[in-house]
Amino acid sequence: MRVFVLAAVLAGTGCATSPAPATGEWPACGRVETLPGAQWTESDPVAAGWSAAQLEDAQALFRSQPSAAVMVVHRGRLVASWGSVAERYTAQSVRKGLLSSLVGQLVGKKKLRIDATLAEMAIDDSSPPLTAGERQATLRDLLMSRSGIFHSALYEVGGWTRERKALAKQEAEAGTDLYPPGAFWIYNNWDFNAVGTIVERAAGEEIGPLFLRRIAAPTQMEDFRASDVEYTTSDHPAEQRFGNVSDHRAYVFNISTRDLARYGLLYMNCGRWAGRQVIPESWVLASITGRDTREGRGPDQLRTGFGDYGYLWQIDRPGARNFDTLTTREPYYIATGNRGHVLAVFPHLDLVIVHQVATVGGVGAEAQMKRAVQGSPEVTDQQIAALFRAIIEAHPEASRAFEPAAP
Repeated sequence: MRVFVLAAVLAGTGCATSPAPATGEWPACGRVETLPGAQWTESDPVAAGWSAAQLEDAQALFRSQPSAAVMVVHRGRLVASWGSVAERYTAQSVRKGLLSSLVGQLVGKKKLRIDATLAEMAIDDSSPPLTAGERQATLRDLLMSRSGIFHSALYEVGGWTRERKALAKQEAEAGTDLYPPGAFWIYNNWDFNAVGTIVERAAGEEIGPLFLRRIAAPTQMEDFRASDVEYTTSDHPAEQRFGNVSDHRAYVFNISTRDLARYGLLYMNCGRWAGRQVIPESWVLASITGRDTREGRGPDQLRTGFGDYGYLWQIDRPGARNFDTLTTREPYYIATGNRGHVLAVFPHLDLVIVHQVATVGGVGAEAQMKRAVQGSPEVTDQQIAALFRAIIEAHPEASRAFEPAAP
């Protein structure tokens, strides 16, 4: 198991209006020259060196697939806005990257400790309860999806559920804990949902109003409301249909593309907005420090299809990628959601790209059942990678954006 260490974490790389210094590692902060006010303002991308022809090609690609909205932001300026960017879409697992900022704020205020165990935080579950060994998992383990807890989780279906059930069966047959906390990565909604419980207990407030007050208000998000965070519980008809049972509610964000762009810009600016440190810079840097999940030894040889994984963020870099064909020279980090929701930050290009599909209706039983039966628009990883690559090829520094082609 390898830990991907950023020299920038140790150096305290900063950044509001200046380029990230050369540290010998990838630049974790980008250059932000301006911030949007109450509303985004269109800029002239050609004047900033963007290729109009290449942007037109990217927009044509966007229109050719079932994408709902895209925003492209360079150094804080709006380069492109396509589709319904003000519409609130159910952003699926992008929710995890959004929650990370609240954890960082609570850690910064010393209301949470990153190495506190579940036992210390009085976190358990029922049907069945956690074992003593499982309750030794830390908040850090949950953030990095490495708790080793294979309990049923809400808002989870498909392959990950089957994988975790298989691992739980292995442990039951062996009569011992084969995957102790911290030792094994698997995408785990139990971990992510439990982090939501931990945040709400520490803050004494639900995620919706907390995010509105602590993140949306300082960054002047245009569309987000406290009620845009919805929950499912074990008695929810959709959860009962899928057989999911847990004490920890699943939180889901309905959020617009243009508000996600502000969030990405906040992270690219290392947590600063208009002179205020909204998220501790140290937390932003730590969040995007990932462990390899594809090239490790032993259990980590499980092919997850992810790159590295930090604190609720994925990190794509040479050698460990989620989007295999988006072969950037430097790492970038992403929050992704099922069917094509992606918030991507490319610090070395001072670039934020947000892509959403029209997942609508929130987590209501009728909406979930309708999506389960009839499906909903989907843009594949391959399509997203091709679109993002087309956008980056219009970038003023496109010539240094990608790894050189193999001879």
